Amino acid sequence: MLQKVVWAGANLGSFPQAVAALRELAGIELSAKQVRRMTEQVGQDRHDERQQEVAAFKDKPLMERLESPADVESPELGVVMMDGGRYQRRDHFGEVDYDGTHWKEDKVGILLSMQSEVHPSDPHPEFPVWLARADVIAEIASLGAIDQEKQGLSGDKPTPDGPAETTSDWDQLTPRLHSKEVIASSESGREFGHHLEYVAWKNGVVDASRTAFVADGASVNWTIYKQHFSHMTGILDLMHALSYAWKVARALDDPATYERHATWIWQGEVEKVIDDLESLRDQSRETPSGEIPSEETSSDERQDDPVQSALVYFVNHRHLMNYPRYRQQGLPLTSSHIESTIKQINIRMKGSEKFFRKETGETLLQLRADSLCDTRPLARFWPRWFTRQNGANTYRKQAT
Repeated sequence: MLQKVVWAGANLGSFPQAVAALRELAGIELSAKQVRRMTEQVGQDRHDERQQEVAAFKDKPLMERLESPADVESPELGVVMMDGGRYQRRDHFGEVDYDGTHWKEDKVGILLSMQSEVHPSDPHPEFPVWLARADVIAEIASLGAIDQEKQGLSGDKPTPDGPAETTSDWDQLTPRLHSKEVIASSESGREFGHHLEYVAWKNGVVDASRTAFVADGASVNWTIYKQHFSHMTGILDLMHALSYAWKVARALDDPATYERHATWIWQGEVEKVIDDLESLRDQSRETPSGEIPSEETSSDERQDDPVQSALVYFVNHRHLMNYPRYRQQGLPLTSSHIESTIKQINIRMKGSEKFFRKETGETLLQLRADSLCDTRPLARFWPRWFTRQNGANTYRKQAT
């Protein structure tokens, strides 16, 4: 019964929803406060156990951390992805250094065991026509609704001459997923990096014959990559790269610019994109007298300039954009798996009416992530947890 209570508290939209579900589906009568207390207590024990495991892993010699445990079979293709989500906290109300926002960041990481084919050369050197107009590019770029008269940026599906490309072409380039492990926490980037590395080691991902680390351009992602996963192939999420090109084209009202840049990105010729953006930037900075102003433009002005933002983005990440090689090696090009996982985490954590204390949020992140793992770590946790309980089991008393 306790397992049912904790599962409902950690995975349904709220503690009141868990109460209703337990009543209707299991005939268990509890208050929201009781469900919250049980979920927090068990979740804290699971969180403490994980911290002890990570601490023990950090004490291992470096060479042991780069080799999978003896009883673990490494996958053909091991992939690490991470990104950040947000949820609202209430434990900081009234603090002197309160920054005025309730939204705090949580970090989510996944470890994927995958399978794919290695090709003698790039299996798809031509930029897919359907991807040039994919709606997801506009969504990632936060463009919202686009004027339908702007044909090249409308998001409509193209009608090119000859055989139409479909998303099935993309499916052929996507590695097959065998299993997924999920972690989530609001801890610092330093601690999360150790946590992510530990789970990658535990599941044999670090010792796979081919490995990749895929993420968007957030600095924390690539700091963790450099500190813990530099032996893997780093890949900048293709969709985020294309979204920067989309923003530039929309700002210029020039669909041809997007298709030109997107094709270069797909073909791994990011230096051409950078050169073109530098030219576009210089043209936009020309004064009426034809002179180019000095580098005294404020950082705020540069941030509002899509051309300058894209230029900085591509310069900083060009070493992570060799997409022809990634396709040839059968590696994933996008971080779609982590994006969908964050949405699954947010089912429990995110909502305008949801506020958590830090401790509650951390335990829910732990339990929700465990519930999304294919290896079902909670199924192994429960026997360990029950053996540690003494005769005065307060959890069972509260449930009766």
